[in-house]
Amino acid sequence: MKITSIKGILLAATLMALASCAPQAFVIRPEMKGASKSGLNLNGKSMAVVYLTDDNPTHDDFNASMAGGFASRLEEDYFGGAQEIGLFKMPSKEGAEYSSKDTLIRLVLDSGKDVVFLFDVPEFGMPLANEPVKVSGKVSTPDSAYISKVAVPFTTKVYVYDSMNKDDKVLGYSGNKSLTANVYNNGSKPKDVVAASVFKDISPLGDNAGYLAANTFLSTWVQDDFYIIYYDGAEKAWNKAADAAYQFKWDEAIEQWLTLTGNKNPEKRSCAAYNIAIGCFMAGQPGLALEWLDRSDKEYPVSLSKSLRAKIKQYTGR
Repeated sequence: MKITSIKGILLAATLMALASCAPQAFVIRPEMKGASKSGLNLNGKSMAVVYLTDDNPTHDDFNASMAGGFASRLEEDYFGGAQEIGLFKMPSKEGAEYSSKDTLIRLVLDSGKDVVFLFDVPEFGMPLANEPVKVSGKVSTPDSAYISKVAVPFTTKVYVYDSMNKDDKVLGYSGNKSLTANVYNNGSKPKDVVAASVFKDISPLGDNAGYLAANTFLSTWVQDDFYIIYYDGAEKAWNKAADAAYQFKWDEAIEQWLTLTGNKNPEKRSCAAYNIAIGCFMAGQPGLALEWLDRSDKEYPVSLSKSLRAKIKQYTGR
């Protein structure tokens, strides 16, 4: 969760009843991670990236690097840079249908992850080299005295299956790109020779291509309202928890609310459980949040519960 603003506004009317000790609320307005541009919501889900090999060194090196760059970018966005995404390779077989749901489901089961990305074998076009340009300054060898920009066109396909997506289908994405590499040479080699030499070390291009391809699957940010319930003038824990929640100190807030879940009043027990659900959700535990929301609904229906449940499902794709 990324916080950009907070506004504590006491509601003029109480949420459930007009009484001296009735519940009140204030609103927090954080920016929440939403679905990616692809339409998939990957927040809170485990992931694996699988790439196909075909015994062609150029294809295999490029695909391995592309899968790695792709996974690295997703880890930066969803896991704070921690290496949490499984990276696997799989030999391609002639006639196999890698976009089929059966194939992707098998990969989900084999990897133990919620979401699987499968990179098909890439296809390369003819690389083209520009005129060589002399390198300024001293060079180590005559073969590095000039530099040529080489454009490498390629096509790739990526298949995605989210086992937690209610649509339950494989999504396919294809891209036609032209990558650019700098190739050092002596300035006299034919352009086609210079261009072909780019395949001797294709890995950096693959890494960059994968990093850029991940942009489609990065989370977006949206601002939303969440209401924290409290009882003014009642048990001190309500105000302590409210102060902690106001400062987004969710562990402290939850600790206080937990002391209120044994209250004799079912309405108060329900409100405490509802607040804990918010705290768990903000702390990145949507599953636990839904469990506390279930408890709140069972104790005493809170009017805000339905809206909170819908938001948890919206932001997590559950």
